[in-house]
Amino acid sequence: MTTPRPVLAVSVALFRGDEVLLVLRGKPPFADLWSLPGGRVEFGERLEDAARRELREETGVEAETLVFARLHEAIDAPAGAHAVIAVYAALAEHGADAAFAAADDAADARFFPVSEVAEMDRDGRTTTGLADAISAASVQRRA
Repeated sequence: MTTPRPVLAVSVALFRGDEVLLVLRGKPPFADLWSLPGGRVEFGERLEDAARRELREETGVEAETLVFARLHEAIDAPAGAHAVIAVYAALAEHGADAAFAAADDAADARFFPVSEVAEMDRDGRTTTGLADAISAASVQRRA
C-alpha cells in the first residue's frame, strides 16, 4: 500500500477590474466547485510556466505578467486529495472577456465580482479557502 502524498499545483487569479475569473471544476477532486484556473505541475516544469499553461488550457487565456501571491493548500482527506498550490495573480488583457472559454477539465468559466467570492466560499460552492487565496492575490496585483 502506498502512502498518499500531496500534489504540487498552481493556480491563477486573473482579475478584470473588481472581478476574478473562476472555473467550475468538472472532475474529481473538487468537482462541481468553483475555483481558480489551475492544476498539477508537470515534472521539470517551472511553477510560473505551469501556471501559464493551466490558465491557457482551462480558459484559453494567455497571461503576460504573473505575480506570485502565496501558497495555498486544498485538502479533501475523504477523497484522498491534498494539493499544495502556488497561487499567482494576473490582470486580464483588454478583450480577455471575449477570448476565454471553459476547456480541459473546467466545466464552466466566468468572471465573478470579488465581493461575492467570500459568500460563495461560506456556502460551500468553492474549493475551501478560495476567498483568502483571492484576497492575497488581489494584494499582490496592486503591489
